[in-house]
Amino acid sequence: MSSAYGAPGPGGFLRPTLPSPPASSFNSPPAGYTILPQPRSTPLKPGSAKESSFIDYVDRKLLEISRRYEKRFNADFEDEAMSGIQGRGYESYGELARDLEGVIDVVWVSGTPSLQTPYLLTIALTSCTCLAPFPFSPRPTFHLLHKLDMAFYSLLQGANAETGEILSGFEGGRGKLSTTEKVRMRSLVERTRVAAVEVAGKGGSVTDTESVAQSSMETEDDFTTDNDEDDIMEEMQVNGNHGRWEMEIARVYEKTIVELGVSLDTSGMGGLG
Repeated sequence: MSSAYGAPGPGGFLRPTLPSPPASSFNSPPAGYTILPQPRSTPLKPGSAKESSFIDYVDRKLLEISRRYEKRFNADFEDEAMSGIQGRGYESYGELARDLEGVIDVVWVSGTPSLQTPYLLTIALTSCTCLAPFPFSPRPTFHLLHKLDMAFYSLLQGANAETGEILSGFEGGRGKLSTTEKVRMRSLVERTRVAAVEVAGKGGSVTDTESVAQSSMETEDDFTTDNDEDDIMEEMQVNGNHGRWEMEIARVYEKTIVELGVSLDTSGMGGLG
């Protein structure tokens, strides 16, 4: 398998080269399996009590995640509002990924494009920014990024990528993402793919002992078995062989990349390089 790294760039750093995603990287999911929860049938009414409660809840959860991330790297960081598990810093990317997936599910259930898009972009930025400081955690990392990929692709299509159903708020051509949102999304996709290459290729330990957040009706067939994962982890740690994950890295945001390329080409903004 070819390396994910090209010739050294300025300063002697390896320049990551990202292969184009395979045309059909993901196998068809088993019947009944969905990575995203079922959204509301109608969007939240602007200015309603439900919308305000939703915004307050999501903002609070994102703030908690941010504080726990900061606390891991800053022993002096104190927050009297947080205690117990919430009061300690994250010990791995897997812990952070599980919390982010929980927020993604809540955001997706809202069925409100005007809230889903900005919040998912914020979550995507957090998932990218927090990758490098932690040891590489393949399973929770790729599961989180796949969920974000399915959410973004669905919003770009205006239909659920898994069921084909028109999304709440997109009926009659409403709810479409703006060009600005698409450009921002493209930037995050590109940054995250580079970050995934770098974190998978850097020296150091690999952690993959945590379970991923479980979506409804998830089956064991969707992921490599635990025994296989243990063998892979041992081989990577002993031999420093990260080639196993090159294919998975190529799949990061694969559906979103394709759809953004088509959408931005059509709008005259140019596709992904």
